[in-house]
Amino acid sequence: MIALLGHRPRSVDESKSATANSSVAAQQSRPRIGVLVLSPGFVKSFRLCHFRRKKMESQDIKYVGIDCGKKSLEVVRIHSENSLKERRQFSTTETGINNLLKWLTQNDIVGLEAGTQSFRIAKSILNKGIQVIVLNPGDLATIYQSLKKTDKEDSLKIARLIQRYPMEELPTVPVPTDEEEDNRRLCTEQENWTRQLTQGKNRLHSLFTQAGLTEITKKHLRTKSSRETSVTLLPSRY
Repeated sequence: MIALLGHRPRSVDESKSATANSSVAAQQSRPRIGVLVLSPGFVKSFRLCHFRRKKMESQDIKYVGIDCGKKSLEVVRIHSENSLKERRQFSTTETGINNLLKWLTQNDIVGLEAGTQSFRIAKSILNKGIQVIVLNPGDLATIYQSLKKTDKEDSLKIARLIQRYPMEELPTVPVPTDEEEDNRRLCTEQENWTRQLTQGKNRLHSLFTQAGLTEITKKHLRTKSSRETSVTLLPSRY
């Protein structure tokens, strides 16, 4: 039937050739994907530049530890690679704090323990735009044991501490606002006066007991007027 129509069957070689031709045509019709080939020299130089940039960034960061005394501040600055230690001493007066602020840089991370003057100093440093970490001294004893035994000075211990540990792993104390600090001060004063008043009542009640006036109880000493009335009952030698 095929012969009558004037067609002859293809040979095996012809079929393979036609299949190969159609495959090549299909590949040519597909969009080509570009491949960027980097030379080994370029890759090496790129990695070297990247490493140097990272190294320079790490060297820019410096860690400052401040040991707050009553009249002076002992300050130590160390670089990220411990290659340099700078020691300074500043007074706790307004002039001394201003000199400290002039000495600090934007690349410094400052650490100090919470104390009487710490929040005042920390606020001054924060206002200059420098990062400050206030540490809870009650939780630092165990952490200090992991540092170098040769670090006798507290300022150097603090500097190494904030260098070694991320902030979220440190026992930090939030810096209060001025209003929060005023409220804390008022609460502290109230607690102190209440404690002293209680101690005074107890001493007065003890005097009445020594004088044999056991009918005078603590309820008779509760108010100022009742205390004044009860005191008149004490013998003159008391």
